[in-house]
Amino acid sequence: MKTMIFAFMTFFSAISFAEERVFDCAATSLTRSLEVPEGANLQQNPQVIFRQGLKHWSLQVGDLYLNTRDPQGPALWMKSGSVSKTKVEYVFWVEASTEYELVVSVVDYSAQLFWWGLGEKVLLGNFQCEVTEQ
Repeated sequence: MKTMIFAFMTFFSAISFAEERVFDCAATSLTRSLEVPEGANLQQNPQVIFRQGLKHWSLQVGDLYLNTRDPQGPALWMKSGSVSKTKVEYVFWVEASTEYELVVSVVDYSAQLFWWGLGEKVLLGNFQCEVTEQ
């Protein structure tokens, strides 16, 4: 009986503490701003995928891909925090410059993606996300 309880608890803890959370977001509306990040190609590939692991993360904005596991890539940094009782903000820096901000609702997993173009915060679009843990 003790072995069975131990096995159940081990299985449950493995499910509860997944190593990676994946936000797979599809655009519901995109901003028609002239200021868009070069290389992202959001009009043709309106998708944002954010993978948040215990030690590493990656962010795909359209065709642009950033990954902390890439030893040849730029210096990357990410910070997260709550914006309100129902929203979480993820801010991404590339080479010490703020580049992207993803604000996700914990109620319905809707999200807004912002780009910091030339020091000014620009809304790129609204997204609906599916969140999974792996």
